Amino acid sequence: MRTPFRPLAGIVALGLSPVLHAQVLISDSLLLSFTQQQLIDTGVGNAINGIDVYRLKYWSTDADGQPIPASGAMMVPTADTCYHSIACYMHGTILEKEGVPSRLSQEALVGYYLSGIGFVSALPDYLGLGDSPGLHPYVHAATEAAATVDLLRAVREWCDAHGVSLNGQLFLTGYSQGGHACMATHRAIEQQFSNEFTVTASAPCSGPYDVSGVQAQVMLDTVPYPAPYYLPYVVLAYASVYPGLFNDPSEVFESPWDSLLPPLFDGMHGAGDVDAVMPQVPSLVLKDSLLQAFASDPQHPFRLALADNDLYHWTPQAPLRMYYCSADDHVFAGNTLTALQAFQNAGAPQVSAVDMGALDHGACAFPALLAVRGWLMDLQAECTWNNVPELSGGSWQVLPTATAGALHLVHPFGTALRWTVLDVRGAVLAAGAMRGPGPVDVSALAPGPYLLAVDDARGRSVHRFVRTP
Repeated sequence: MRTPFRPLAGIVALGLSPVLHAQVLISDSLLLSFTQQQLIDTGVGNAINGIDVYRLKYWSTDADGQPIPASGAMMVPTADTCYHSIACYMHGTILEKEGVPSRLSQEALVGYYLSGIGFVSALPDYLGLGDSPGLHPYVHAATEAAATVDLLRAVREWCDAHGVSLNGQLFLTGYSQGGHACMATHRAIEQQFSNEFTVTASAPCSGPYDVSGVQAQVMLDTVPYPAPYYLPYVVLAYASVYPGLFNDPSEVFESPWDSLLPPLFDGMHGAGDVDAVMPQVPSLVLKDSLLQAFASDPQHPFRLALADNDLYHWTPQAPLRMYYCSADDHVFAGNTLTALQAFQNAGAPQVSAVDMGALDHGACAFPALLAVRGWLMDLQAECTWNNVPELSGGSWQVLPTATAGALHLVHPFGTALRWTVLDVRGAVLAAGAMRGPGPVDVSALAPGPYLLAVDDARGRSVHRFVRTP
């Protein structure tokens, strides 16, 4: 049974707890394969490798903290032996369940462009879209972050199982709603999952970071707005996330929109279907009493729900560069400027904003994402770089190189040592000390590749081994 509406309900209920995620990947499906030349022929300039395109189905958590299946696309570079960075792209507003990256939507191209230059790309569909049931919780920060973090877990799980080497770099980006999801994910990782992921840099683009302020003006304006469907999408989505917001559409929507609008958010209709029944001034569909209360009461439940999803009340630590356009007519530039000022006031060390010019929302996307790609390429590690200790021979031997039980450390003279078992991303799994040669029990590890670092008075040597089934 759900609790009544309260501020922060989404975040408190979700909790983003990792306890459900010992294994998140449910299934994978190979959708497409491109050679390097095929990518170039399709317009992916300066591709350096081919890619395989997968649909991943995985477990996430909904706004009540309950398990829910989700899906996303993954693009993996092929025909190389590199250590790869992960680049996660979060898509813009979508109503149709099938209009998502894992169904090869137009925005899946962003993944092609990134993986064509060596990134492993992850593109979440979000909850309520793709293989995920129910209404999509539109512009809900906690579930946007949950769906993305769990896809990143699934991608790492897949890469570990298939021998794809990752170097520990993680880049986040997204456009429009995806800018909001990008910012929400960056915040969640730094505040809750820093022991699991490290954001190398993030580049949210044209996102509604000030949902309760700058962007909420659409609820009150009496002027035309180019995307009227955003408003009922938010209202209906928040009603599903914040219990008690309202009990029936007729409480918030004027007739006939109280009966016309809800059926159009079944995942089978697009933005054009909703806009066809909407007035050009979105606020006209809302009850006058609601609008008056919203305008006059800073504690109005709708305003609290919106404020729960503002994304500038924190202090980013990793480099964060926001891209926007000053003439954006959908997601107003004030969202970025408000966030920038708040981050600077909070002393965020590496936050900036880039104005791509006087372009509208649609025209802003291509130059913004092209600029993001260039920035990520500048930050991308070399093919051979990894975040684990440098491999070196040393004078220690580790035998055997594949075992289900114990490794044996062998040295012709023997000496006191410390040993550390790491996964291929450099995370420490176990450690201990010995007075000389001897066994290291690795039977508790899951099957897969690992590293054993040995430190003694002479220095460090690192050895690869495989824990067999």
